[in-house]
Amino acid sequence: MMLEGFPSWVVDALMELQYRFPLVEDPYAVVAERVGVDEGELLEALKRLKGEGILKRVGFYFNPRSVGRVAALIAFETNNIERVAEHVSRVLEVTHSYERSHPRYRLWVVARGSSVEEIVSRVREVCEKLGCSWLVLPGKKVYRLSVKYDLRSGISRAGPYSSVAENPPSPEDLGYSTKLAKALRSLPLEPNPFDVLGKQFSMSGSEVVEAAKKMLEAGILGDPGAALDGHKLGFTVNAMFVLEPADECSKACRWVVDSLPEATHVVERSVVGGEWPYTCYFMVHAVSETKLEPIRKRVEEKAPIRRFDVLVSLRDLKPGIVR
Repeated sequence: MMLEGFPSWVVDALMELQYRFPLVEDPYAVVAERVGVDEGELLEALKRLKGEGILKRVGFYFNPRSVGRVAALIAFETNNIERVAEHVSRVLEVTHSYERSHPRYRLWVVARGSSVEEIVSRVREVCEKLGCSWLVLPGKKVYRLSVKYDLRSGISRAGPYSSVAENPPSPEDLGYSTKLAKALRSLPLEPNPFDVLGKQFSMSGSEVVEAAKKMLEAGILGDPGAALDGHKLGFTVNAMFVLEPADECSKACRWVVDSLPEATHVVERSVVGGEWPYTCYFMVHAVSETKLEPIRKRVEEKAPIRRFDVLVSLRDLKPGIVR
């Protein structure tokens, strides 16, 4: 792992912050006690990790569906990857953009919009202008979303809060503001971070923790804890497994959730814009391609599918983004 120059306990702290994040007013004090250091030492290390881009944030995933946003995976056939990626970023909110190892569709983008129809319209406009072919693959159901890195085993592993609500209420439905929900994506790296954050909203730390717990339970928030830049930690293999189900897609996706803790995203998708057999998708991040082999074998031998492919990222066209 790429943590040279840091004390050995930092690995333990990052594992705790990813997988056992304390939902209390001062989570850093709890984690510091668990790993046997002072809270000040922990916070100093976290600030350094953030300064070096290894730690993206400590906080919660904000579910965009709670404010009426939808997301789609988009595949492009093009010989000018950079130009198409740039144009798509101008007309849609792009959260991921990768060149991948597919013989036809080399550019893969995840984008958000107000509707699937808006996303399809924008993509069509880009490709009419630039002469590319496309597929829009809207998410029908997200079975898991938890991007966490097991720093001891060298492969991704989802956290305990990995499910995603399909139709969550808005924060306002629970009596909170969307501004508060979005602020909880990134907690201050200070003692009593919920108290520090609460001052912006005239709330006590305990009130903010209670709000976070309620929004977590409702599916407005998810996946609490540390969000890391896997690439900077040596997780350079970003593999997208695409599955053609033998029967119902839900059975294939549910099998992934039940059988593969290494899968960080598990999504059932529909297909717009062309012929494409794969409707169940999941991601795995690893320090080497050899780490993928046991997963390939399990999918090949056990999954309820007709066929599958593995599209490995060749290039991250939007590195370092805090999602």
